[in-house]
Amino acid sequence: MKYFKLFLLVAAVAFFGSCSDDKETQNSNKDVVVEMESPTFSAKEGAGAVKVPIKVTGKTNGNVYVTLAVKEVGNNPAKEDVHYYVTDKTITISDGTGYAEYRAVDDKEVNEDRTFEFEIVEAKGATIGAQNSCIVTIKDNDKAPYDRLQGKWKLTGYDNDGKTVSWNVTITEPQKKLADGSDNPSYDYEYGYYLYMSGLLEIPTSSARLNFYYDEGSGQGYVAFDCLGETNLASDLNFGDFTGYIKIVNDNAGSTSPLMGNWNSDFDTVTFQPDGGIAYAVYDKSTNQLKGYMGRTTGIVLTRK
Repeated sequence: MKYFKLFLLVAAVAFFGSCSDDKETQNSNKDVVVEMESPTFSAKEGAGAVKVPIKVTGKTNGNVYVTLAVKEVGNNPAKEDVHYYVTDKTITISDGTGYAEYRAVDDKEVNEDRTFEFEIVEAKGATIGAQNSCIVTIKDNDKAPYDRLQGKWKLTGYDNDGKTVSWNVTITEPQKKLADGSDNPSYDYEYGYYLYMSGLLEIPTSSARLNFYYDEGSGQGYVAFDCLGETNLASDLNFGDFTGYIKIVNDNAGSTSPLMGNWNSDFDTVTFQPDGGIAYAVYDKSTNQLKGYMGRTTGIVLTRK
């Protein structure tokens, strides 16, 4: 089958702002209450930007403005601007839900979980409810191999012509929530057994599933591009004369064997089988017909960013 390259059509979208005398209005309706959605919240150290929900109840006719404060709590308190950074402590809520956003420092060191507290200290356009605070737990991700593999990586390998290719990829655990906000029914089944890689082929929405195996007794483990040819890497891509999707298949034609990779002791390099690789099969979405291959990647190595 002849290989061909993918040309994604990227539409540049311009956002236009117009001058207006209208100003954002503060809610003036009564019986509007703002609170933290939950008394507790947790996320892993390497989760990136994390959103802690704030809820507004009652009918509003304008915005609710919330001012937050943070403080150290617990036996192993997290220190602001050392262990985490808060994006903004003044939150505008217009549709019933807002978010306090923070980013934890992924320090690559084994430590006990750290905690801090978000507190609503002022609200304009609403009354502060009883649930005015939320204790956030920053869960350490440097103990178990499953956690240590998550994060940002540089993937390098070789293309059809033996030239070096590289992409920035991210490895995450299965998502608890689907795109529509509902619970992911596969989460409990997949957690601890599968990881997901995004960023392959420089497609931000790509999602390659990795099988994870680790034996605590021997200390041996691996990750692998598994279920090759069964799940989509990317969907709804514009190939010009058709809309298609991509599946990862084994570079060894006809083989369904997984492509296995081993991590080093510092968990900063994962080296896949040097004599193996993966290829990218393109299908027509309307007919499910195989249209060809975008290429392949062999000699894959992941290096921690």
